[in-house]
Amino acid sequence: MEKINQQSSLYKQFLRYSYEDLKELFKKSKTKEEQDFYAALSDLVLQREQKKVIGKE
Repeated sequence: MEKINQQSSLYKQFLRYSYEDLKELFKKSKTKEEQDFYAALSDLVLQREQKKVIGKE
């Protein structure tokens, strides 16, 4: 049960990040793997925003 609560917390933490925040973290990344991670999260944020826009049309 503890792991599930941690995963939920991780998701809530992710929701606090804006695209700009993630772009800044990407720039500060020291490894390719870290860059890939922030790029993937940035894509998720953009997809979430696209869904909001599409839903309003």
